[in-house]
Amino acid sequence: MKDLLRNLLSIRQQRKPAPVGPRPQVGATIQRGDVKMAVTEPVSRELWDWLVLSGWRNLPVKHDRRKARLAPEGALRTLLDTDPQERNRAHSRILEQARRED
Repeated sequence: MKDLLRNLLSIRQQRKPAPVGPRPQVGATIQRGDVKMAVTEPVSRELWDWLVLSGWRNLPVKHDRRKARLAPEGALRTLLDTDPQERNRAHSRILEQARRED
């Protein structure tokens, strides 16, 4: 009911990004806007710093029910393997390939 009321009155508030947390462990999920990515590999400090600057954050809740798009499988491996100078281009491709959750 509150959701409907907020929509009708256009009083929605944009969520602030979650604070930067520690490096995520394997099996965790990170999120950037409406895109989620599974952490399938250990994340180096250098890559985590880059991801944070790109807007990625640890998912703040265990069971997040918000609608989101999923990054393609192996997206983190792609970022790990990509040369740091080419990482922005690979990141853009990953975001373009993200698909809706089922």
